[in-house]
This record gives sequence, C-alpha cells and structure tokens, in this order.
Amino acid sequence: MSKKVKDFSVQLLIDKALINHQLTCKEKLYDFNFSRPSEGDKRKTILKSLFGKYRNAHIEPPFYCDMGSNIFLGEGGFINYGVTILDIAPVTIGQYVLIAPNVVIGTVAHPVDLSERVKPYACAEPITLGNNVWLGAGCIVLGGVTIGDRSVIGAGSIVTKDIPSDVIAVGNPCRVIKKIEHGEMPSKEQISKWWSTEVS
Repeated sequence: MSKKVKDFSVQLLIDKALINHQLTCKEKLYDFNFSRPSEGDKRKTILKSLFGKYRNAHIEPPFYCDMGSNIFLGEGGFINYGVTILDIAPVTIGQYVLIAPNVVIGTVAHPVDLSERVKPYACAEPITLGNNVWLGAGCIVLGGVTIGDRSVIGAGSIVTKDIPSDVIAVGNPCRVIKKIEHGEMPSKEQISKWWSTEVS
C-alpha cells in the first residue's frame, strides 16, 4: 500500500482499508482514554494491541494517534496528558523517553503543489526519537526528523530538522543552544527496576 514518492518517504492511498484501520485505532483509543485510573492492566492490553511495539511505557490519557500500528515504543518512558502522534509513517521512540503534555509528533504532511495535494493520498516521513530523549510541553516534531539519544527539546519548540545527541535545543525553528554534560549514571538494572514499578 505504501511507496516512495517525490519529497515524501511514504504515500498511502486514502481508501476503505486505510479508513477501516483508522476506525479500529479510534475504537481502541476510546477504550483507553475512557478507562478508569485503576485499570492499569486493561490500559496496557489495549496499548499492546494498538502499537507496533510496546514495552510498558506509561501513557496518561487522553492520548491520540491515527494508525497506532506504526508506533514503535521502547522500554519504559512516560507520555503525559494530551499527546498526539500522527503515525502514517513509522514513529520510533527509544527507551525511557519523556514526552510532556500536549506534544505533537506528526509524520504526515501534504504536497505544496495543489495538483498533487488534491489527490486522495496521505504523505508522510518517519520520525525517530533516541533513547532518553525529553520533549518539553507543547513541542511539535515534524516528519523526517531524528532526535539523538539523551537530548532535551525545550517547551514549545518546533523541530523541523535533525537534532544531535546530548544537547539542549529550543525555539522555532528548534536549534541547539547547549551541549549536555551528564553525571554518573545508575546501573541498567536499577533503571529497569525503577521503570518497571507500577504507577497506576
């Protein structure tokens, strides 16, 4: 169903199969978003059936996406209230990623040329967030972007180009302002233990 075209990595025909896939996604999101706070196991079961990969990251409702199956989420991590992931193209999220409220991660776009834009296609480019990335509140990450491991994106930033590892980047358009010097890390075992603790 997908193919590479012009400036986009993926182009999907908007047909009945795609619409049905999105409808199934919306049904699962409805069940997730209207679950009770005490229903942690139910929420995890829904997320496992929704995502392409899910390794027990904590996600606060409401959460929104348009395919679900193109989201590949690493171990641990926290996604806060009101996050939207438009995953027509793959969205790969590393381990222990922190995503603040009202972040938009959007792979999808449209051609500028109207003769292309009126056609029944959805166009998109993949997004990758490295391990231990932190996205501040209200960030927008656009298609085709990779954010390197351990980097921090300031609140309200609009990320239009790749960001390297181990930096703080802010603004519109987002740009690097500082290199991060990290302290001594806890052991992998300790980190895994912390993130495996039930929070719901």
